[in-house]
Amino acid sequence: MRKINYETLSVDSTAIQSMRYFRKQRSLVVKFQNDDNYLYQNVPVRLFQKMRNSYSIGKFFNKHIKNNFQLG
Repeated sequence: MRKINYETLSVDSTAIQSMRYFRKQRSLVVKFQNDDNYLYQNVPVRLFQKMRNSYSIGKFFNKHIKNNFQLG
């Protein structure tokens, strides 16, 4: 069985275009609609999973990730 190193999400949001989560590094790269990319460090896999399964990824991101994790 292959181990997944990263996961990419296409996001239906007015602000966010896509996200890529790197499990080993615990880092989240967010690509915004204006093509800016931001790297958030030390994001727990459980938090990423909750965001992935949330009703509104954009709202979840703003509430739980945006100002709570160090930018890389």
